[in-house]
Parts: sequence; structure tokens; C-alpha cells
Amino acid sequence: MYQIGKITNTHGIKGEVKIYNLSDFNRFFVNAEVYVLIQGKKKQFIIERARSQGNLFIVKFKGYDNINDILVYKGLEVYSDAEVTKQLEKDDYHYQSLLEKDVYTDLGVFVGKVTHMIPVPQGHLLEIEKENGKKVMIPFIKIFVSEVLEDRIIITPIEGLL
Repeated sequence: MYQIGKITNTHGIKGEVKIYNLSDFNRFFVNAEVYVLIQGKKKQFIIERARSQGNLFIVKFKGYDNINDILVYKGLEVYSDAEVTKQLEKDDYHYQSLLEKDVYTDLGVFVGKVTHMIPVPQGHLLEIEKENGKKVMIPFIKIFVSEVLEDRIIITPIEGLL
């Protein structure tokens, strides 16, 4: 299960929605299957059409032809089970695979656990919760993140970063 977006609003009166894109991969295309969770249950959709509008997608789901049919889904997160591993390049990672990983400095000092990946115009920030409960942000770029291993992330901090 990969969170790929969030339905931010409706678009027009013919059942289209605006979805804020949270994926680095092409997830919003004709016949793609996506879903939302309502009270812990999957509600599946098939994309009839989609077009990009900045960091939003205007999406029409098959069988939803009226604004009243789609209003109930406003504000919900959108998920996909589709694997995109083949689209991953070297040094690309699934968002989910980084969450909850332990973070250590290059000197072996435990920093904390990754709690979020925050998209910013320059890329992403790792939000790390330290043992004392405080949170720090580390740019997810090679200069700060030296290695992503199966069980941990190794960072190279500079003075004042932590």
C-alpha cells in the first residue's frame, strides 16, 4: 500500500476531483486502479482520465459522473498497490521504505527514527524524531545522506544540523 495523493477538492460538476500528487512516479493514468480507505475498508476506483495541473491532477473516475457522487471522498488520502520498483533508479527509494528506519551518524552515533518525508521544491526532507522527542530535518541529498541500508540510514551531519 503506497500513499500516492490526497483528494483536495472537487473540480467542476461532472465528478472530477483534484488530487495533490505525493508520488515521484506516474500513478495517475487511464485504467490505473487506486483506492481510498473509508472506515478501514478499501474503496476502489479506476481512472477514466487524468491531466496534470501543477502538482495537482484533475482525475475522473469511471462510474462517477456527478459532483454529488464524489463529494464524500474529499479530503481522503489516495493509495495504490501497484509496484513501481522497475521505475526505481539507483539511489531512488520508496517513501514507505524509509519510514521508521533508524538514523545514525557516520561516526555510529544513534540520531533517531525517520517519521516523515516532507516534499520541498528542492527535493525532500527526512523528519527524524530524536530519543528526547525533538524533531530534526535533514535534506535527503547525497551530501547529508551517505548511505541507505536495509536496516538504517547513515548521515553525515554538519555543525548545527542536529
